Amino acid sequence: MEVLAIRAINMKKKKDNKIRIIPLGGLGAIGKNMTLFEYNNDIIIVDCGIMFPNDEMPGVDFIIPDFTYVRENKSKIKGIIITHGHEDHIGAIPYLLKEIDAPIYATKLTIGLIQSRLVEKPPKKTPRFIEIAPRVITAIGGFLIEYINVNHSIIGGVGLAIQTAVGTIIHTGDFKIDFSPVDGQVTDMYRFADYGEKGVLLLMSDSTNSTREGFTRSESVLEDKLIEIFSSSKGRIIVATFASNIHRIQQVLDVAQRYNRKVVISGLTMQKNVEIATDLGYLTYKSGLIIEIQEAGKMPDKKLVIICTGTQGEPLSALSRMSTGNHKHFSTRKGDTVVITASVIPGNERMVTNVVNSLMKLGAEVYYDQDDDIHVSGHGSSKELKLMISITRPRYFMPIHGEYRHLYAHSKIAQSLGIDPSRIILADNGDILDLTQNSFSKSGSINLSQIYVDGIDMGDIESSVIKERNVMSSDGLLIIVIVISEGMLIRTPDIFTKGFIDSRNAKMLELLKNESENKVKNMLREGKKLDEIKAVLVKSMKNFVFKVTKRNPLIDVDILEV
Repeated sequence: MEVLAIRAINMKKKKDNKIRIIPLGGLGAIGKNMTLFEYNNDIIIVDCGIMFPNDEMPGVDFIIPDFTYVRENKSKIKGIIITHGHEDHIGAIPYLLKEIDAPIYATKLTIGLIQSRLVEKPPKKTPRFIEIAPRVITAIGGFLIEYINVNHSIIGGVGLAIQTAVGTIIHTGDFKIDFSPVDGQVTDMYRFADYGEKGVLLLMSDSTNSTREGFTRSESVLEDKLIEIFSSSKGRIIVATFASNIHRIQQVLDVAQRYNRKVVISGLTMQKNVEIATDLGYLTYKSGLIIEIQEAGKMPDKKLVIICTGTQGEPLSALSRMSTGNHKHFSTRKGDTVVITASVIPGNERMVTNVVNSLMKLGAEVYYDQDDDIHVSGHGSSKELKLMISITRPRYFMPIHGEYRHLYAHSKIAQSLGIDPSRIILADNGDILDLTQNSFSKSGSINLSQIYVDGIDMGDIESSVIKERNVMSSDGLLIIVIVISEGMLIRTPDIFTKGFIDSRNAKMLELLKNESENKVKNMLREGKKLDEIKAVLVKSMKNFVFKVTKRNPLIDVDILEV
């Protein structure tokens, strides 16, 4: 602590000192949270998460931040600080560690979850983990950081008090203010208030629930609903939850034990997280409560609980596979009770609805998002956000983590508490924000690409592959095969279609063949080269197809020269 005290004394605040803040994700959409804080030749990274794709990104597994600026400045990176272990905050770390070598600062459970991800995608060099804890202060480059306990829907969440050469920056991470959390660890309002008394230059606060009135309910209220469901259910109980929500899993285990039911864990990620949390002491239960999945068939339905993934209707999740009969061990049937303990993430509504419909058709009773008592958010609502602003009393304010409507609503909350609009920044990903003692402004921006992870491929594929997939999904595919010999078309073009027109539509196929044949013959007479013929034919056929069908399929031309 003496070293840190000396550092704090030497961190003299000068008018010309400047902290540069660059959000690479987390603004304008839910997910992909990542922010850089830069002072002279030191950079710290806060969070490095993924964002899940929407319906307009077919085939994409997830999206990660654009690391170009990090790559160009990797010698300056002094540390990676992770606020908690959700995928939208840790999921891109395996990809980041391919670019840089820096220590990772995180709480015990968060480290365990990150290490589990790195087993699947090991970095070239074994990363160095530094375990942090609430009310501990560490020096990282030109920054002093205190970690402050916050409630969230995962154990080990922290906010950050980042002490800099211009003043203190509070970064809340994802938080809510729960006065009766399952583990008894409340959000440390005292530490936030203490910094407010000393002076907070900038507050960066979670905006996810800024449009919701009042307070977010306590996680502990869910136990009563689970007891109600367990007491009335005569068959199997299937509980879907986020694999990272250890508190929720603990509640299900406790109620299952109370009603003398055995528990099966289904889903690889769920199994890994339960194992990690148990090894670290965050999950406690009697020996024999959790049984192997192969033993489930021996249990009567009224004695079995299945905990699984699939709250967002993910096609490959355990719950989705149960609803379609594709699960290796379980199929949903009449008499089952299914409890989906999560709200629907924007963009996933259709997938969740499809799963719920399938479960109900099979005769299951389903509790899901429409039941207010079955899920409690991990994010603070408007009154909690007001309380955070009121006790930290920041000079400048920046809403983070949310879609634009969330950021905007949060800015209005700040204004209602007396923060002048000129001291509030609604930033975009890639903005370069300069913070001094007396100013907070945008000085430029970085052009960021959408980096998609698609199987083993990774990169900016938006302009080509993703766009083509969208066209094929809506209007289909048209392939034209041309055979040329010695500058002459030697046969009528072959036409192949997928998802465009019925192959039995002989009249339309004949039209397409004749049109493409005439176009190619004309260009050959004009002496055009093959590359030019291909480009012109794609464009002209696109216009012709739209004229006769009012559709825009993806058109590909293959020219064979023999």
